[in-house]
Amino acid sequence: MEEMRYIAIIFWSIMLGQVAGFIGGALNQQTFNMSYSAIVSVVFAVIFSIIPLILDSSVKDEKNA
Repeated sequence: MEEMRYIAIIFWSIMLGQVAGFIGGALNQQTFNMSYSAIVSVVFAVIFSIIPLILDSSVKDEKNA
């Protein structure tokens, strides 16, 4: 059941990344590149999914010391 959270994070990051990429492209008067927006969105989703795991393990290490 824990994996479902990560799937939802990646799904919503792709959706919101596409919207942000479209709006950003329109504001900068550039063409919208769907594949580039999806890649950037997935990279940020993975990074923001890993950060809580790293921070949680460092808190557990401090409690054990």
